[in-house]
This record gives sequence, C-alpha cells and structure tokens, in this order.
Amino acid sequence: MTFLRGLLAARSHLAVLAGIVAALVTIRLATRVVRLGTPAHYPSAAAWERQFPLRPPRPPTSAELAQAREAWSYFTHNTDARTGLTSTVEGYPSTTLWDLGSQLLATLAAEDLRLISPEDSARRLSSALVSLSALELVGGLLPNKAYHTQTLQMVSYDNVPVSGGVGWSALDLGRLAVALTAVEHRHAELASRVRRAVARWDLSAASDGTAMFGAARRADGTLEKLQEGRFGYEQYAAKGLLAFGVPVGLALDYGAHAVYADVDGDTVASDDRVPEAHGGTPAPVLSEPWVLDGLEHGLDALTLPHARAVLAAQQRRFAATGKLTAVSEDHLDRPPWFAYSAVLGGTARWTAFSADGRPRPDDLTFSTKAAIGWWALFGGDYPDRLYAAAAELVDPGHGFWAGRYDATGAVNRVRSLNTNAVVLEALAYRARGPALGTAHGFAAAEARR
Repeated sequence: MTFLRGLLAARSHLAVLAGIVAALVTIRLATRVVRLGTPAHYPSAAAWERQFPLRPPRPPTSAELAQAREAWSYFTHNTDARTGLTSTVEGYPSTTLWDLGSQLLATLAAEDLRLISPEDSARRLSSALVSLSALELVGGLLPNKAYHTQTLQMVSYDNVPVSGGVGWSALDLGRLAVALTAVEHRHAELASRVRRAVARWDLSAASDGTAMFGAARRADGTLEKLQEGRFGYEQYAAKGLLAFGVPVGLALDYGAHAVYADVDGDTVASDDRVPEAHGGTPAPVLSEPWVLDGLEHGLDALTLPHARAVLAAQQRRFAATGKLTAVSEDHLDRPPWFAYSAVLGGTARWTAFSADGRPRPDDLTFSTKAAIGWWALFGGDYPDRLYAAAAELVDPGHGFWAGRYDATGAVNRVRSLNTNAVVLEALAYRARGPALGTAHGFAAAEARR
C-alpha cells in the first residue's frame, strides 16, 4: 500500500474514505493478480531478486551530485521568472499537466539532494502553484492539455492559443496529482495552495465512476469524452487521482485488461485493448510508468514483477543485438518531435510510433531517463551498463540530452523537462527511497543508520 503514504492526515473526509476504498481495492487486486497466474508467467521472486535486486538507499556519490546539478541546470535556464512554469522543451514555452507534475517532483528532488534550500524549494513550488490556480479551465471543468508558460493561455500541442482549449488528459491529471500529494506531504505550509488550485476543478469529469476519462475538442467545437489509459500508465495515473477522491477502481485493476506476450523468450504483460482494434489508441509497453511508479510510490507485490519483466526484455535484446536498450517516451530533435519507443506497441515488437499511433521505426531511441531510472531502482550488471551509457549524455551547464537513436547511435539532441526531471528523481531515489516515503533527503537517510 506504499502509494497511499502520501495521504495527509489533514485531508478532507472524502480523501480518507478514498484511502479506505483503496485498501479494499488493493486487497481485491492482489487476489486477482494471483488468480491470473502471475507466478506462472514470470520467474520466481527469488530468481528475480538474484537478477535484478532492489537497491537500498545510500548517500549520493560526488559524481551523482554533479549529474544532479547538470539536470537541475535545465530548470534554472528554462523556468519563467514570472509564472514559475518550466518549458517542456528548451526554447519552447509550453507545458502540460504531466510536465508540471514532473517540474514539482524535480524541485523536491533538488531539495532532497541539497541543490537548493528548503526555502528556495518552497518559493519555486509556491510560484508554480499560484499559476496553477490561475489557469483557465476547459468548460469550467478541468485544466487544458497544454498552456503557454509565459502567458498561461490555453494552447494546442503546437503552442497556438485556442479559445476554450483542446480538452483535458486524465493521465496528465493523474501525474500532477501524484506530485501535488508529494508537495503537501513535504511542505505542509503549501497545502492550502494545493487545495485552492484543486478546489476549482470538477474532478468527477475525469472518471465515469470506475475508469479514467479525458476529453478532446471535436471539429464542431463540442467536447468528446474518451477513456484514457493502458496497462501500466493507467494504474500509475489512477493512484494519483485516487488520493484526491476520484473513483477509479477499474483503472487501478492490474488484472482487468492484462494479457501476456512472449518477446524474444521473455514474458511481458501488455494491454488487451490493442490499437488495431481500438481506434489506434496507443498501448505501449515501455519503461516510463514502471520507472515512475518505483521512484515515486515504491514498487510493491503488484508492480515489482511487471517492472522487472519490462527490464528483463530490454536486457535480452541487448544480449541478442549488442544494443543497449532502454525504451520510453521521449521528445525528438526531428519530426514528429515526440515518439514512444516500446518493447511492444500493439502487436509490433521493438518499435517506435508517434503520439497519433503512426509507426516511426527509425525513431526508436535509447532513453536517458529510462536508463538512469532503471539503474536507480535495480542492481545488476545491465542497470549499471545503462547508467554508464546515460551518464555520457550531458550537455554541460544545460542538462541531459534525451538519449540516442537506436539505428545510428546518434545523440537525440533535445533537452526536455521530463528527461531532466526523471534524472533528478532517480538520483534522489538512490539517496532516500521513494518520493512518497516517510523521510526525505540523504541527511534523513544517514540519521536512520
């Protein structure tokens, strides 16, 4: 039940009830996963532990602190002084709620690593929360998918102002909710700002009572609500929304849509709602949700086997091809500017595709954030190799590059908020464990020794 640690005693009665529901749901899910036969699909827990042992917290090395400073430099260069919002990509003054969640968690990580003081952290967090409270809402319900970081205008993903907005993303709301829970947990003096921002939202619009729903603007100007989330991403975001009282029991259920596929001799879980039969909605199996879940909530009996399976498949590809593999979602330095690199994308293996689901096989990349994230979570030769390769992808004084192209080895020369945020989260995790744990900072970890 590690993902509930971020719940505060001061939360409303609704959130307390949500915690009770979460307990009941998690008990139910535990039995359902066993019924699905997870032990038969995956190696034993003992075998997994020998291959990919969980890393315990310990103080950061001087090299890791230097890397953290490099990642934090992205935020010092790309945060608007007036709004407190950080650009998604360097030189592109736009952000999403997913990115804002990453920004808040990166700030807490920088505080934990002593890159900034608690007072500076609180100031930065407060500035971003003030802007969050000022955002215009889609239909008066929920925040838009994207905003201009300088003007706070609702924009399209092309950063073009759009009157009324383009819709909302329940997945992005879920990530932001994880971050807001962490902010409240770490900075109680900011809890009122968090509540003030969230009180404006109609979070019931993000759920049908069991599943998560986003919304998209149709050509005729009306909003169409669409179920959001696929295996891994869906459960990760639902945990965040649950902490704010949103009923997402089905979205939390790891067994509801799980199917198992063989990938070059390794078994991985994927979603039975494949794009080919569900309107092209991407259903990627990749590193992102499992790495984030581990760094923030902590991996548990439900998530740990799935995370290890995704990592194991990538290790096997390296053994077969000699190509270090750490696939995730990333911005690109060329059109279409963003792509998912995946173990599985629907029925395709080791593929990349654009946000609208179009195949982009030449855009398969090694992801810096995925590599460092896996290393932070797990010991072993392969995670160590990933870390060493990712550590080279630094643009001194500006942050980490997003990664390398798998086909050519060329550096993917884009600096993004999410890459550098996850690097910071991963380095902070090595120092103090999950972001939603009970004690923070490597000073606290030392005090427990």
